[in-house]
Amino acid sequence: MRVLVADDDRDLALVLAECVAACGHEVVATVSDGGLAVIRSFARYQPDAVLLDILMPRCNGLTVCHALLSRKPDTKVIFISGRMESDHPLLSGCGAAGYLQKPVGLAALQGMLAVPSTGAPLCD
Repeated sequence: MRVLVADDDRDLALVLAECVAACGHEVVATVSDGGLAVIRSFARYQPDAVLLDILMPRCNGLTVCHALLSRKPDTKVIFISGRMESDHPLLSGCGAAGYLQKPVGLAALQGMLAVPSTGAPLCD
């Protein structure tokens, strides 16, 4: 699976990219410049999945998720956050395939990436 990793903490984004690669997936880009940069990178690399921080500058993860899924609905968007819980009301109906709490464990990440997209989002 081709994965774009997006987190405004550059060091964390690089660690997450290493974890994605350790799970046997290809990292097509690592973005830490904010939500608008994620949308640009998505258009350029057309990944199968996006590991996306929810609270990002210049366009938050929820807005980015909507923009990505409107362009390519079969994309697997997996939210990551250290500040929001998976049952937060803002995540209701967001269309993301899943959610991982920071710090992200390798086993949890591997499991989330391994789950095939069913078209039914986990965050609904």
